[in-house]
Amino acid sequence: MLFYSDKLNKSILDPIHGLIRMTDEEMKIISHRLFNRLRRIRQNTFLYNVFPSANHTRFEHSIGVMHLASEMFLNAFHNASTHKNKQAKYKIKGNANILSIEMVQNFEMLFFDLRIAALMHDIGHGPMSHLFDKFAPANKDFFEMIRNNDGLTIDNQNLGTYLVDALERLVIKNSNLDHHVEHEFVSYYFALIVLKDLNFSANRIKRILSIMNSDLELSRIEIESEGKVIDILPFLNHIVAGAPLDCDRMDYLLRDSYFSGVKYGTYDLHRLLKSLLPFIDFKNGIVRLGIKKSGLPAIENFIQARYELFKQVYFHKTNQACNTMLSEATEKLREENYKFIECDSAEGFFNRYIELSDEQFLIDVKNNLQGENERTIDDLMNRRLWKRVIEVHPEKGRERKEDIHDILKDAKNFVLEKYDYPKYVIGTNFLSDNPLKDLENEKAVLLRKDENENYTIAGYEHWVRESKIFKALASNYQIGRIYMRVDTNDQNAKDQFRKIKIDLAKMLHEKKP
Repeated sequence: MLFYSDKLNKSILDPIHGLIRMTDEEMKIISHRLFNRLRRIRQNTFLYNVFPSANHTRFEHSIGVMHLASEMFLNAFHNASTHKNKQAKYKIKGNANILSIEMVQNFEMLFFDLRIAALMHDIGHGPMSHLFDKFAPANKDFFEMIRNNDGLTIDNQNLGTYLVDALERLVIKNSNLDHHVEHEFVSYYFALIVLKDLNFSANRIKRILSIMNSDLELSRIEIESEGKVIDILPFLNHIVAGAPLDCDRMDYLLRDSYFSGVKYGTYDLHRLLKSLLPFIDFKNGIVRLGIKKSGLPAIENFIQARYELFKQVYFHKTNQACNTMLSEATEKLREENYKFIECDSAEGFFNRYIELSDEQFLIDVKNNLQGENERTIDDLMNRRLWKRVIEVHPEKGRERKEDIHDILKDAKNFVLEKYDYPKYVIGTNFLSDNPLKDLENEKAVLLRKDENENYTIAGYEHWVRESKIFKALASNYQIGRIYMRVDTNDQNAKDQFRKIKIDLAKMLHEKKP
């Protein structure tokens, strides 16, 4: 679709997507201190210890996500126009469930609000990627802080109250108030602050927050089709945070592959974009992101690329050694519910977030530890990494997560009982990934044509049945590992490590059913 706006008068050169055009508003957003902090938050916390060039940050990733959101939006409507023109040419009836651009008022407004929502999807991410989530404040403290923030009233609307009420509904539905606040919730709050600072109207802020998460129910964008009122906002949300693909996944696969120097996460972006449609779900009264069955090879390619990147890169033994070291060293801090960020005041809260880079977080962690745990963090900061002792994969009859954990527990206890040396310097690591989990998601939908050339929603079973690749990926990938500290400069320590590996492998072999 040919789309031009003189608002896109700025540009940034990106190694993944080339020239990315931006508006003055978007440039002001990325210059805001709450967004600018993302320059010091790596996209993949410890991956540079394996792939030295993987030092890219959530700052450039967020800009790439914004770019892909607009590409998905424009291509979906372009594909819809192509489809409508084909119907008219061959006099094919039906397909009233494909949204055309003529039905959408304020098209340009939606385009730019979608871009801003995508741009700020990670603005609340803490340091150390998801490892920081265990140290985030409790939901109840976070919500109370927002309620007490008197500076969130815009156009006579207290948006802080609106946001907290919406978040409390989500927490009560899926979690509880004592759990650690999710980084997505912090993103909504920070987005609200940034947009208020840039003098956005209250209604526009609510619309952008709802695009970030339609479950907030802060806004609706209604159109009329076939005599029914339809909400288009979920379609925009599915572009930002949908499944089996969205602009976030699409960018991080390409970006992480590029900066890691591997080919595992590459896929056919252009074929994916050609497969998108704005699908009207009359049953639920919403527009959803639809993916045509003709794009099945591209979806297969995308899901397989994601699977390979997780298996070969994110789950890499050295990357996970780093995660294990941090997890083991901070276990006592987590048990004591230690908080690196307090919710005493709104100003103090986001000033602390701004201060906490990846490096600063590790320094603060180290300063709160002593003994072996302090040494572990020092080793981590200086890349003296633990070594893998054993690796466990599911076996027939022992495929459950609990089975792997039991094996790891037995193996760790075996080492601790037989050897004194590794008592405080051994840890377990478990990883699991279901490559097809997103096909069962209730957001973006997979489409197929019926006998009347109408698009209908295809179920999970249709896609798995018709795809050999999906059949091959239709089970969880699970892996368990045990790591321990080894002084590679000490020959005796190296010899003992080898003996532990041999004894442990023998013990596990003898315990097999």
